[in-house]
Amino acid sequence: LELGLAAVLSVFLIIAVWSTFTRGVDTLVSMDIPVEYMNRPPEMEILDTSVNAVRLEISGSGALLRRIQPEQVSVKLDLSKGVPGSNPFTMTPESVSLPPGVLLKDVKPPVVEVTLDMTVKKDLPVQVDWVGKLQEPYVIAQVDIDPSRLQVSGSARVLSSISAIYTEKVSVDHINRSGTLSAKLVPNPASLKLAQDKVNIEYIVKERTP
Repeated sequence: LELGLAAVLSVFLIIAVWSTFTRGVDTLVSMDIPVEYMNRPPEMEILDTSVNAVRLEISGSGALLRRIQPEQVSVKLDLSKGVPGSNPFTMTPESVSLPPGVLLKDVKPPVVEVTLDMTVKKDLPVQVDWVGKLQEPYVIAQVDIDPSRLQVSGSARVLSSISAIYTEKVSVDHINRSGTLSAKLVPNPASLKLAQDKVNIEYIVKERTP
């Protein structure tokens, strides 16, 4: 009887010690990590993504997880097989880089949608975005923009709906004589790439005829 009781107590002791040990190993934490989109085909660009970051559920010893730094964890999605349109990419363990001793338990969301489109070039006219009110009795009789047209590259879908590139807002409130100025161009959307970012504007001011 005493031997049996001793055996039972030994089993409970072993379980207690093992439980204490495994509690340290099975600590579970969540981290929100930005997604890095890698290997985008050079002839395409990213139009949209369903998420900018994913939530990782990771496990490991409590001591190890307390010391982990965000820069030690990365999520990289390979876009090399992407095609124009919406692409569902499944998050796999290969997409996630973790420090030694840390295990990946789950990724949320498990699928990331990435919309790609072909990159094209388009020659567009440049227009000045005049604002304000010219002093009486003056009018701007002529405007010359150098360059007057500009090559723009970007998504085929986006460029199909754009007919001109505009400058930053240029106020006419204090213009009462002819002159020249330089103005920055404002790509809209910002993903558009311009051959240059500024233009020179020459304007001729005349008095309004009665």
